[in-house]
Amino acid sequence: MKGPKFLPKKITSKMTTQETKKYEKLQKEWIKTGDDMVKAQAKSVEYGRTIDTIKEPTAAQKKKDKSLIDAGFKAELKAFKKADEYDAYKDAMKKKYE
Repeated sequence: MKGPKFLPKKITSKMTTQETKKYEKLQKEWIKTGDDMVKAQAKSVEYGRTIDTIKEPTAAQKKKDKSLIDAGFKAELKAFKKADEYDAYKDAMKKKYE
């Protein structure tokens, strides 16, 4: 997964300490939620492939498959929200310091 695009040095050098801390925190959260999303989706796909090889999966197996798919989508939603939050903050800093 690609990482976030960083602000240019000329903007980050003008930012206050609070702004810099928030910017770095948002970067870390963006990366962490993205990694969590990839892991959740990989787990879901892996289990789904094993279920596909079984002729008649049990109700419990189907339920687990569905819950893993839901967890993958929830992780994706969370990651996209963090990415949007990061982009909005980055755009605000660009607008403020350019």
